Amino acid sequence: MKTKLFLLLTPILLSCFALLPIAQAAPSPSNVNVVNTPNVNVVNTPASPVPVRDVDNPAKQPFQAEAMGGFADGASTTGDIPITTVPAGKRLVIEHVSVFGTMLPGQKMVRAVMHRFSVFGHSLVISAQGSNADGSSDYFVASELIRFYDNDGLPVAWEAERDSSAGANLAGIDINCDGYFVDCPTCAQ
Repeated sequence: MKTKLFLLLTPILLSCFALLPIAQAAPSPSNVNVVNTPNVNVVNTPASPVPVRDVDNPAKQPFQAEAMGGFADGASTTGDIPITTVPAGKRLVIEHVSVFGTMLPGQKMVRAVMHRFSVFGHSLVISAQGSNADGSSDYFVASELIRFYDNDGLPVAWEAERDSSAGANLAGIDINCDGYFVDCPTCAQ
């Protein structure tokens, strides 16, 4: 009986010693040498909240836009559909784009791109979603975080492409994008 108890307790005791280095305490703040720490005193009462702002970036002015377009009979692309033109003295930063495509049955949306009128663009990853309940439309989506900058005065636009040119689908694509404008006095236009 003593041998069995010894054989059972020995591995447990050895495990405790093996885990001892893991259980050691991290150095306390008194053991850490911190230099160049400024003093910060914040006094806040419910009647006077402390304002917070990002001092490294100018004020962000929200931007959201939606544009719709489709395919004419005989066309496989939508052509350039304008979203916005950046005002003088501003820089546009688009951070998110989503696309919803309603296609004719059996057709696929194969490309969606947002660009500065064919100068620079972001192609989006298109995902098939299936068909609607009565089978009259096939759905496709894209939703992506991006970083798109424009301050040269060219219109920001999008274009989509399908795998067919048969049939009119004039309101088949809906694109939404959001981001912000920032003041940019040095932006040339």
